[in-house]
Amino acid sequence: MNQDWEPPCPLRPLVTTPELLVGEWACAGGHAAARWREQARYHELDLLQTGSHLRTHGRQRSVVDPTTAAVNTPGNEYWMEAASQRPQRGTLLLLRGALAEECASREAPRTRHVSASAARLHFQLLRALDPLAREETALALVHHLHAEGRAPPRGPRAISPAWRQLTEELQHVMATSFTERLTVSALAAATRTSPFHASRVFRAVTGETMHAHLNRLRLRAALFELEHASGRLTDVALEMGFSSHSHFTHAFRREFGCPPSALATPRP
Repeated sequence: MNQDWEPPCPLRPLVTTPELLVGEWACAGGHAAARWREQARYHELDLLQTGSHLRTHGRQRSVVDPTTAAVNTPGNEYWMEAASQRPQRGTLLLLRGALAEECASREAPRTRHVSASAARLHFQLLRALDPLAREETALALVHHLHAEGRAPPRGPRAISPAWRQLTEELQHVMATSFTERLTVSALAAATRTSPFHASRVFRAVTGETMHAHLNRLRLRAALFELEHASGRLTDVALEMGFSSHSHFTHAFRREFGCPPSALATPRP
């Protein structure tokens, strides 16, 4: 790979400039118990397309799934842990130089919420054929995530460690089981608590319901399946856990502003 970049994992390069490297990575899965340590060389933004994993920075553990972006700065050490044996695929953006100075977060490493508009930019980046358009979309995505990261956190600030841990456990279960027909009772049982407590705690910590979070997980996973889905949108809807094609289409349009059929052209 040119420009003297040293990426932390093998990448299929999408954008390579002196200040920005963007590439797709893939993990075949099958190693649910695997745990390994990483150290960031650059400012990193890691966005999942499919799958999930856990990242631990010091005492802070975070669930990384298609609704979040993992953020790291040079020198940060963190632990990676496979959350399930399912394959993972993601897009890694590495920043350095003036671009990193302008856009990278100076805060502690963490995960960052990925809005619907940022997910659309991510999708467009993967589909762009013209190098200029691809680079421009990548820069727009970087700036978008930076702007979203500067927004004040949602929900109450005084949250107990026990509530945060329960929320992470609920997110973990949803990230690894979102294609199944989940219920509040099933999620509560998986995290050894009551349905009422699970629902109350999740909303207090995240500012959204478990149903809303689960729907976003399914929609983000579906978004990156559309490149293979021409002519079989009903199959994608059912595979992602939606009850019907119409339910999927309605939720997709509400999240991304267009029906899934508008984005289902296979990538060359």
